[in-house]
Amino acid sequence: MLNLSQILGQKGEKQAARFLRRKGYKIVATNYRCKYGEIDLIARSGDTLIFVEVKTRSSNDFGGPAAAVDYRKQQQISKVAHYYLV
Repeated sequence: MLNLSQILGQKGEKQAARFLRRKGYKIVATNYRCKYGEIDLIARSGDTLIFVEVKTRSSNDFGGPAAAVDYRKQQQISKVAHYYLV
């Protein structure tokens, strides 16, 4: 059973995927997991591969989405992306 936060997160990921598709990206993976963590979306456009962390907020009471992707989270995303590429 999903809680409200998980449902909101899934909606955000679906909306982000639709946005990327409209921009010409092909979604190649969703919720990719490895021993280093998880990346919400991996998309490709030509030779460009992007790794997407989706943060969906119902309000900015605790900061905007960018505030949730701190240095530690950026490092984790980098490790997962590197693992995906090798």
